[in-house]
Amino acid sequence: MDLALIGRRSVAAGVFVILIGTALMVAVFFLGTFYFQGREGHGPLITGLLFLPIALTTMLGANLAGRLIATVGARRPGVAGLGVAAAGLLVPAVWSTTLATVLGVSVGALGIGAIFVVAAATALSQVDPSEAGVASGLLSTFHEFGASIGVATVSSVAAASLAGTDASGFQTAFLVAAVAALVGAVVAGVVIPRARQ
Repeated sequence: MDLALIGRRSVAAGVFVILIGTALMVAVFFLGTFYFQGREGHGPLITGLLFLPIALTTMLGANLAGRLIATVGARRPGVAGLGVAAAGLLVPAVWSTTLATVLGVSVGALGIGAIFVVAAATALSQVDPSEAGVASGLLSTFHEFGASIGVATVSSVAAASLAGTDASGFQTAFLVAAVAALVGAVVAGVVIPRARQ
C-alpha cells in the first residue's frame, strides 16, 4: 500500500467522515438499546420496532445525499448531514423519553445516512482505478475504528446509566455525540474538497 494515498485530501476527508459517521451510528444503536431496554423497560421486540424509523431515515438520508452529490458536490451534503445529526442527537440529550429519543435519533440518522455516502464519494472520487481497492480498504478500516471509538466513548460517558444507577448518563452521552457531530461538521466543511466546476 502506498501510504501517501491516505495523505491525499479527498481520501483523508473521506476517512475522517466515515470515522465520525460510524462512531455516531454505532453509539446511537448502543445507547438506544440500553436506554430502551434498561431504562424504559421495553422488551427486545419493541426495542427492535423502535429502531425501525431510525433505519428508514438512515436509508432516506443516504438516498438524498447520493442525489445531491451529483449536483452540488460532497461538501455541502457532508456538512449538512453532520449538522442534522447534531441537531437530532441533541433531542434525547435534552428530553429523556422514549418518544423524544426515537424522534431525535431518527432525525440524527437522516444526517448520518447522508454522511456515509459522502465518505465513500469523497474518498473514491479522485483516485485512479488501480488505487480504488486500497482506498476502499482504508474506508472499511476506519469504519471499524469509528465503531470502536463510538462505543468506547459513549459507554464511558454513560457508565452510571448502563449500570442502572443514574439516568443522566444517557443524556450526557447523547450530548457528547451531538457535540462530536457538530465538531465533525466544522471539520468536514474545511477538509472535504469543493465540487469541481
